[in-house]
Parts: sequence; C-alpha cells; structure tokens
Amino acid sequence: MILIKVMVFKDVPIIRIGSLLKFGGTQEGPANLVPFKTILPYLLGEMGLLIGAINLLGNIVLLIPVGFLVPFVIRNMTWKKTLAVAVAAGFVIEGMQVVLHLGIFDIDDVILNAIGVMIGYWVFAILTNWVRSGKYKTIIITAIIVIATAVAAVYAIYPKDHQPMNSLRGAENGQSDRFDNEQRKISQDVDPCNGTGGTGQIVSVGNNTITIKGGNGISQIIKLTDMTKFRTSMGPASKSDLKTGDGVTVVIDGSETATLVLICNAAIK
Repeated sequence: MILIKVMVFKDVPIIRIGSLLKFGGTQEGPANLVPFKTILPYLLGEMGLLIGAINLLGNIVLLIPVGFLVPFVIRNMTWKKTLAVAVAAGFVIEGMQVVLHLGIFDIDDVILNAIGVMIGYWVFAILTNWVRSGKYKTIIITAIIVIATAVAAVYAIYPKDHQPMNSLRGAENGQSDRFDNEQRKISQDVDPCNGTGGTGQIVSVGNNTITIKGGNGISQIIKLTDMTKFRTSMGPASKSDLKTGDGVTVVIDGSETATLVLICNAAIK
C-alpha cells in the first residue's frame, strides 16, 4: 500500500536537493516502449548526475523491500521465481499509472523496478546464509555501514544549514546593500543546478519551445507545455524568465517535452 501511494499516486513531499524543491507530481506524454531509451541519458549524465542518480536509484531502491519480503511469504523462492515477481511488479505499477492517468508507461521503469526486486532477493539470500553460518559479526558491521550510508545520503539531500530567504525580508532602511549581498550569497548557495552550470545553454526561445546547446556542442529542441514547471534560485518562475544564454537543467519525458526547467544562477531582480 505504501509502495502504491508513493510510486503510483506520487503522494509524497517533493524531493529536495540542497535547499531547492525539485521532483514530484505526475508526468504526461507518450509511452516509452524502447528499453534503455530513458536510462542511458541519465547514465551518461545528460540531465545532470544528481538528477540522473535520483531518477535511477529511486525506481530501484523503492522496490528492494518487495524482493526482500516475498521469500518470507512464499517458501522455496528461487531467483527465477523472484525475477517473474520482479517483472510483474514493474508492469503492475506502470499499468496502474496509465489506467489512473497518473503517469506514462515507461519500460525502463519496469527494468529498474525489477532490478530493485532482485537486489532485495539477493540481500535476503545473503543474509540467510550469514545467519545459518553464524556470521553475526558480519551482519552487525554490514548493518552499521548501510545505516551510516543512508544517514549520509539523507543529510546530503536535506541539509539544514541554509538560511531561509524570508529571514532577510526584515532588513531595515539603510541596510539595502547588505540585504542585496546576503540575498545574492543565498541565491548562489541554492543554485538549482548545484554549481554544474546546467545540462545546456539556451540558444533560442520560441513560443512553446526552447533550443539548448549541450556541452558536446549538439543543439536540441525542447517542447514546453502548460504543465512544464520552472524554477530559479529564488523559487518558482515562468516561461518569461527564460533568456538566451541562460544555463539550464531540463527534465524531459520520452517525447522530449520538458516537465521541469531549472534556470541556473538566475540573476536577482
């Protein structure tokens, strides 16, 4: 039920990176039936390493508990039976999104979900062997490493050391220069692109499209819709904030339609 709540209905707080709110909500567009069509761009860092990691690992990690818990319910589970459950789980999740009009079908999500289930099964199998062999010290050390890694990851994604911009709104008369400097400093700290400069630079802006040039010198036309969201370091933005020369990180679906456009180091107005 929790898995359906998170992966199908997207009923979770928007994921925050640094002190910027980013991912969440539903997606629209045509189905992707080509394996690795969306996975490869993330692996190659075309959307930014951080964004790629979240999209790939998110679809894997959330399914690990399924692979770990199923052997407790179904006895004599083998990796072949688990693989069947893994593929079925991915198709059920993607199918529910389509039927309920909450997302698009992506075969790559099925692949990532299946990998998560299989990892959970392998963890179960390894842990079972350790328990039978009495390797309790190994279990404890591994648990400590996993917990420490998880805590470090959560701390990296949800840092607590950024001062809210609203706290500067009370600047008194005669302190405008100090206010502007502080605001610029905070703006840099919450750079939507995390100091990467973005996945590309805008070379032209159309009515419902933008053309961006990546680091490899290749230009790409990205479609914009009413569902496309825009953000700068100052918060939510709009299509009118897009300017030629801006560095941007763009999250797109299989039809090269932007679901999110992050404007890097946007100037403070």
